Amino acid sequence: QNVLLLSDTHGMHRLLDIPGGIDIVIHCGDVCDAGDMQQLSDFFVWYAGLPIPHKVFVHGNHDLPFELEPQRSKKLVPEGIHWLNDTSVRINGIQIMGISGFPCFYHMDSDVKVDIIISHYPPSGILDNGYGSEEIREFVLERSPKYHFFGHNHSGYGKKKVKTIQFVNASLYELLKGKV
Repeated sequence: QNVLLLSDTHGMHRLLDIPGGIDIVIHCGDVCDAGDMQQLSDFFVWYAGLPIPHKVFVHGNHDLPFELEPQRSKKLVPEGIHWLNDTSVRINGIQIMGISGFPCFYHMDSDVKVDIIISHYPPSGILDNGYGSEEIREFVLERSPKYHFFGHNHSGYGKKKVKTIQFVNASLYELLKGKV
């Protein structure tokens, strides 16, 4: 499976050159800059139009409508895009779990073996520059997926293996900011 990771595009998603041959695209949040419905709507039009069969999304702290107007925001998510908000989905045999910006771990099915965990916030002490969540770190280490993808920390992008888990900070903000 070819998986494309995106995070922290902050309204600059249309500046991205999306390669071909991708099976799954995952956006780890902060699609908005100002956090308004117009930016969300524009992102989802663009995201739905990508020639990629499977699209996954978790919202970030700048995607405020998902916190302030969750029902209205949910209606903006086009069919075919998986918004994982403390939920999981199986795509091509890969179990993907998304952690919300304000995780409610008690809602999550603990019996399902997860291959990938996605969150906006990084785990504490891993590619986080001090912005990580201790709760997310404990949850991810306990679940022991193959991968944990996240963003939020713009300068901490990259990857790091801890135990058997590959952690990836997919923040694109610094790269995109240079294109403006």
